[in-house]
Amino acid sequence: MTAPAYPRLFAPLKLGGVTLRNRLVMLPHGTSMLRDGAILHDDIAYYRARARSGPGMMITGAAVVAPESARRPRILVENYSDHVLGGLARRAEVIRSHGVVAVGQIIHLGRESIGMESDHALVAPSALRSPRDPFPPHVLTEPEIADIVRAFGHSAANLKKTGHDGVEIHGAHGYLVAQFLSPATNLRDDAYGGDPERRFRFLREVIAEIRARCGDDFLLGLRLSADEEIADGLEISDTVRIVNQVEREGGVDYLSITLGTRGAYVKDVTQPEATAARAAGIIRNACGIPVLVGQRITRPDRAEQILSEGQADMIGMARAFIADPNWVAKAADGRADQIRPCIGVNQDCRAFAPHLHCAVNPQAGRENVAPFAAEERAAHSRKVAIIGAGPAGLELARTATLRGHDVTLFEASDGVGGQFLYASSVPHRQGLRALIDFYQKELRRLGVPIEFGATIEGPGDLPAPYDAIIVATGAKAKPVPEEFAGPTVRSWFDILSDGAPAPSGNGRALMVDDGSGFWWNYGVAELLSEAGWQVVFVSPSAAIGNNIPTESLPPLLARLGRGGTEFRLLTQLFSVDGEQAELINMSSGAVEDMTCGLVVMQTGRAPSGPLEAFRSAGVAVHSVGDCVTPRRMSHAVFEAQRLALSL
Repeated sequence: MTAPAYPRLFAPLKLGGVTLRNRLVMLPHGTSMLRDGAILHDDIAYYRARARSGPGMMITGAAVVAPESARRPRILVENYSDHVLGGLARRAEVIRSHGVVAVGQIIHLGRESIGMESDHALVAPSALRSPRDPFPPHVLTEPEIADIVRAFGHSAANLKKTGHDGVEIHGAHGYLVAQFLSPATNLRDDAYGGDPERRFRFLREVIAEIRARCGDDFLLGLRLSADEEIADGLEISDTVRIVNQVEREGGVDYLSITLGTRGAYVKDVTQPEATAARAAGIIRNACGIPVLVGQRITRPDRAEQILSEGQADMIGMARAFIADPNWVAKAADGRADQIRPCIGVNQDCRAFAPHLHCAVNPQAGRENVAPFAAEERAAHSRKVAIIGAGPAGLELARTATLRGHDVTLFEASDGVGGQFLYASSVPHRQGLRALIDFYQKELRRLGVPIEFGATIEGPGDLPAPYDAIIVATGAKAKPVPEEFAGPTVRSWFDILSDGAPAPSGNGRALMVDDGSGFWWNYGVAELLSEAGWQVVFVSPSAAIGNNIPTESLPPLLARLGRGGTEFRLLTQLFSVDGEQAELINMSSGAVEDMTCGLVVMQTGRAPSGPLEAFRSAGVAVHSVGDCVTPRRMSHAVFEAQRLALSL
């Protein structure tokens, strides 16, 4: 496998006792495709699909080392138990059969519940409650610490027993190893806390135990948050001191550098590309241990640049591999523009409902599920008309063409993308446009004809007969209700399509949420805030951003907070009269009069399309996406690919 455009990316690297054939690493991420803590065939199929693309190394999702770190749903690998060994061995064999180095990450969650109940008390170095959980942890005694150290060694030995090439200690993101290392979470004054040297002791003992159980020839990596990005937490200078200590004492073959703690380490589209690259470069320059870096790296040219600038020795990706399992092969073959991009929405890949999925790649997590399990060409080529060039129509056109169908795409406007273009126009989310750019390049490569300015309202508007007609005309915004109409009132879609007006009156803008708590509403609020309005966000919901992914909400609220946005929860707009708005608290019934220069209402969307007009066409007629009922982009792409694979 050669890739002249990316010589550093595809150069081999000796790491401990193994040699990676390239510098590309699939970072650890859970699939939740488990039962009772053991790996299912679906999980193995997921890894197989990505191993055959040819990364240098794959690090499997974090496996817990002790029963008190397991959680009731049992969707984390219970690495300490014999009942999981068969699945571990089968997965490692699949990875290694494709020439990929197989490393298993092991973890103790400590005080973090990760949103799941436990049958044991949470434990930690100190009795500090996680800000994400309601109860304080049990403070570990020294004998209990010794038990956990032995548990790390036992779990690592299980990885070696099952054919893995190495193990990675999860010492990042605010889990137990990090809880010992960090001054924000370790307030002990005994042998395991009180100063940096004593806070380091737990990690030192874990490394020594693994080496004692697995020997020096077993690859050992360590993942660290270079900056925890929390008050009083580890900063880069602290992490430099830690890695210098690790280097002096030996035992670690590579470092995996990241940023953040639980709830904020999966950086979304609003964060810069290669978020941790600068920090990784500082760590790499401070020590002689090879450095792996990830977080928001999606493009091979950016990965090559990181290596050429000396910021890392290896490039790690998780979501990019979820979005396109063939990422490595495409980059190696000079087909980088064919890589289906991760757009960082953190929606389906972080929801685990019930396991890993992907907003842009419906096959992720469905590798064994029909019709996604096979991509062979259709038995009979059909002439297919697709009406609407939003995400659903674009995915349909691409996949149906790849299966051998003769596709024509009809679009009423003069461009592709549909309302998803508006989603990518709000502040800090322009990176979403990468998906539409991908589809445009793919349809051009595949030679799919697109008829622009084509308003298709019935069979008679089509220029020729077709074997199948697919309506993918999306949804349209509903107007402002008549009782609220007035010179100061706009719909949310008015702001998206026309932009935010300059502040007027007293400069205050009400953003009236409908309780859905999704990006449409908060994106419009950001547009208003950045235009200079003093935004008051009004919602009938009891929560802020209740349908925005966990990792995306804190940076969103920080941006709105910097603009001075205020929130009125459990509140509805009752009336508007000129610049006077009347708000009512749904809990108390209290009425608040507010003067404002602008009121923006979330009015919702309604299906758009001529589906019924085609019922008598005498051919197969289907509908997909928002014209069925308005939902997220991921639903549209899923329905489109499912249909295309079934035609």
